Amino acid sequence: MDTVHPLENAINDYRQWVSKLVNDADAWSEEAVLAMLHSRDRLQHLIDQLAEMPDQNTLPPQLWLELAEADADLGRQSDRLRAIPALADWRKSVQPPEHHWWWYPPEPQPPKEALAWLWGGLTIAMLTISLALAQDIASRFTIDTPGVWSSLGAIAPVILTLFASGGALTKVGQQLLESVLASRTPARQNWAKIKLALAFALALGLFCFHSLGLPRIAAAYNQQGEEQYETGDWASAQNNFQQALSLKPDYPEAQFNLGVMYEEYQQTDRARTEYLKAVQAGYLPAYNNLAHLYLQQDNPEAAVPLLRSALSSPGLSQQQPELQYTLHKNLGQVRLAQERYAEAETALLEAIAIGQELERPRPDAYCLLAQVLAQSPPPANSPLPTARAAWESCLRYADRPEYDAWEGMARQALTQPENVYDAAPP
Repeated sequence: MDTVHPLENAINDYRQWVSKLVNDADAWSEEAVLAMLHSRDRLQHLIDQLAEMPDQNTLPPQLWLELAEADADLGRQSDRLRAIPALADWRKSVQPPEHHWWWYPPEPQPPKEALAWLWGGLTIAMLTISLALAQDIASRFTIDTPGVWSSLGAIAPVILTLFASGGALTKVGQQLLESVLASRTPARQNWAKIKLALAFALALGLFCFHSLGLPRIAAAYNQQGEEQYETGDWASAQNNFQQALSLKPDYPEAQFNLGVMYEEYQQTDRARTEYLKAVQAGYLPAYNNLAHLYLQQDNPEAAVPLLRSALSSPGLSQQQPELQYTLHKNLGQVRLAQERYAEAETALLEAIAIGQELERPRPDAYCLLAQVLAQSPPPANSPLPTARAAWESCLRYADRPEYDAWEGMARQALTQPENVYDAAPP
């Protein structure tokens, strides 16, 4: 039992130091505290040695109970022990192992946040919303239009949301997030609110990008498509119009542009579908193109309501002379097809008046007016031009390649002795 006696003495010595510190507030000098810590170190050293000895050399249970009571008394003094200014310097000098808990008094547990369950539930709700928004954003960047920005738009929001969700909902993610929070703010009771704030910021950011960013990106795709259409790169233009509509399905300008593309490809059914979508959104150029499409299909009755609705629209301002010209010209062409010559004449004269304000006057209204005047000549004293004069104006302004059909019709008409003319070219 000789090996036990030193351990019994060490336990008694340790108990005395702890009892002194617990019962006498004035005894908390640095010398007394350091002596108590070293006493506990010696005791632990003897316990470690005892563990390596044969089983018969074990301590009586009473001594273990006394040691446990002394440790419990010291543990209840953690606040005082932590308040010793020199404790951190002692640890640097002694370098005790981490399992020597008496050198490392635990930090006090922060008070539990009464509404922590609410903040946690709201955090999960915000992350769920973020994930739904991210998936919707990613789905709008179609694989039909490859590119760096399309790939980033499809991947970035999902990765960001999955990373945020993993940080909040998985054990490893929570540990990583809490380690970051601990380095920023030690107030643990605020962490639930901070997590909620971060989740809300992510959801708000994705919502703003969904509602404000996607329309801007769609406008950029549409603008690029218009430029490509002007340069003749129709395949790329069509892809960009479709991508714009994928990002913003209710985008009448892109619907109209895509309808123009389909009409160029002679896909009239698909063009009509896109024009109808744009018309339902009130996009005035679509009224004109859809009416012209009906006119080409020998359905002037369907074209008239569209043209009259567009011409009576408050949105048709003086800042759109090109569109006003085209609408009046097409209405005149419809009335000509219906043999309502007086109305056709009125509409075409209005188109010609507006056409004078354009940068370059167009010939088609003159050509159509010539056909109207040939069918319904004006009185001798009328200020209206004759059919021949209208054909001459048509020929004068048909000076561009896209007006070749009108030029040919005017030349043919001017060579004939009588004013008998064919229908307008398509």
